[in-house]
Amino acid sequence: MNIANNILKYNLQNVFFLVGTACGGKTTMAQELSQKHKFIHFNDNWNEDNFKVWKSIITKRYQPNSTKRQEIDWEEYFSRSVEEFLADKSSDKHGAKEQLEFSIIELIKLSQDNKVVADVWIEDFDLLLEISDYSRIACLLAPVELIINDYYQREDHIDFTNCIKSLKNPEKKFETQNELFRIGANEMAEKAKKHNLFSIMRSEESTINNTLKMIEKHFCL
Repeated sequence: MNIANNILKYNLQNVFFLVGTACGGKTTMAQELSQKHKFIHFNDNWNEDNFKVWKSIITKRYQPNSTKRQEIDWEEYFSRSVEEFLADKSSDKHGAKEQLEFSIIELIKLSQDNKVVADVWIEDFDLLLEISDYSRIACLLAPVELIINDYYQREDHIDFTNCIKSLKNPEKKFETQNELFRIGANEMAEKAKKHNLFSIMRSEESTINNTLKMIEKHFCL
């Protein structure tokens, strides 16, 4: 069964989407909005028990890519070239689209009687604009240098950082990830501009309060 995007859109009217680059401020802004406006904050791992449900129901028949990801060899995974990473991304070998389907159903359930701010990884802006409106989407961006400086230091990324450090030739593997950050950040900014999404570029002068005010104005809160 495939559910039409207009039906999904009708059922996601109480959801505000925060998308963008790593270190753009999505999680911070989602937390601020949820606290100030009593929204439910949803992200891909929004609830540990809920995420366990996702991992328990996936099968090779319906979620082949997500199933393979559970059996990953990290040395082999991080030893790949930039081109190999990009090829996997374009073919969804990471299973991002598979998990997004699960997330959308959860968002529909949560938002029936509540406002929800969704901090989820969606790069397909054509899809996003079919299931939501411009007025409920904010794209938060960060320059490449800031991403590279901040990403590995964040507490919620410590497992990722330590994993690479434990492997052979970690410096080379970090270089590959940095190049992927550069490519991803540039692509995200270009796509946001192409789709005319409301966007905020983070800088060293950015503050939580000012960014929050801009998002609130865009969301008409």
